[in-house]
Amino acid sequence: MYDTSLKAAHSLLDNCPVALLLTAENGEIYGFNPAFSALLGEAADTLKDALQPDGLVTPLLGPGTVVNWIMPDGDERWLAVTSTAVADAPGVTARFFTDVTEKLRLKKERDALQLKFREQALMDEQLTSLLSRYGIQISLEPMVSRSRRYNAPLSIITMGVDTTGDRLKMLRKIVFLLSDQTRWADLVGCTDNHDFILVLQETMQDSALVLVDKLAAEITRMNETSEAPVVACYGVTQCQKNDTAASMLERAESALTEARRNDSGTSIAI
Repeated sequence: MYDTSLKAAHSLLDNCPVALLLTAENGEIYGFNPAFSALLGEAADTLKDALQPDGLVTPLLGPGTVVNWIMPDGDERWLAVTSTAVADAPGVTARFFTDVTEKLRLKKERDALQLKFREQALMDEQLTSLLSRYGIQISLEPMVSRSRRYNAPLSIITMGVDTTGDRLKMLRKIVFLLSDQTRWADLVGCTDNHDFILVLQETMQDSALVLVDKLAAEITRMNETSEAPVVACYGVTQCQKNDTAASMLERAESALTEARRNDSGTSIAI
């Protein structure tokens, strides 16, 4: 038979690798095991002769399942907390603490890396035939340099679309439309929010506006046979003397934002 004596129970608690704190409903501390002492370090000495918790332990007595805990030396820890009532001891709660600081740190680093990889992906995840915004910017840089050096025209159209229907289905239709209306030398991409970006080589701003009119006319024709009409707006800009790929893209996107704000259909950034 198993030894269920109080002495055996104390031995189990003392050798338990998980930090344990016993508390009453009023916050009074009944006891803690060596693993909890190790968790506190030198601060555990202040608890050995005290029945009430000090400021250091107070955050550990809350209702949360994960606690952000600042150690006396300023070290920050995250602890997962599991609480359970103690049988045959009314009002007494056993709180088990597991240090998950390293786990959360690794998760945060992983999430940051995944975000960085997404931002630096050259192609869009959903519309895989399109360049991402990052891909557009990388490809646009030498075009801007060439435009500035040889005074060659270069324009950008940004296009925002919306519908009350299936958005992904609508976006794929727009991708087909843009592929049909642009030339092989042009670049077509989109932002993370799926605003479209058209980079038009050897194209003046006036010619870019002509393309905007064509796209608007095609969308009007699409809407005539669609149960979920598409609403589109546009921003247009042309490469300027001191432009970089980043500044040109930002100006084109600002023009699209202005078009949306004013519900004007098309905005030109000079």
